[in-house]
Amino acid sequence: MVTRRTFFAIAVAVSLTGIALLGYGCKKSGPTASAAESVELCMECGQIKGGDLCCKPGQTTCASCGLVKGSPGCCNIPEGAEKAAICTKCGQIKGTELCCKPNQTLCADCGLVKDSPGCCKLPQ
Repeated sequence: MVTRRTFFAIAVAVSLTGIALLGYGCKKSGPTASAAESVELCMECGQIKGGDLCCKPGQTTCASCGLVKGSPGCCNIPEGAEKAAICTKCGQIKGTELCCKPNQTLCADCGLVKDSPGCCKLPQ
């Protein structure tokens, strides 16, 4: 009798643990750059919004556009835009004429359009 109760208690505990693991342990993490269609740019600095370099003090600004020199948004964000994003499929500014335009040369390192704003700058 005691053996059956012990066995039943163990079976219930294992079942509940399995259910808990299936419900919580197997969830995938949030969207990454490669899973999302685009990566938003910070309109204040031109860097990838929320990234390590976003609005980091001491970065050199571009004399032409006022954003951080060498940032993905530097001289690439259309004038008057309220927000901007990099297309993760091609690396160009999303919604521009060059975004996903066919026959552009691809970068051997990152696979995006060579010399695009996102080329070798998007997190993998």
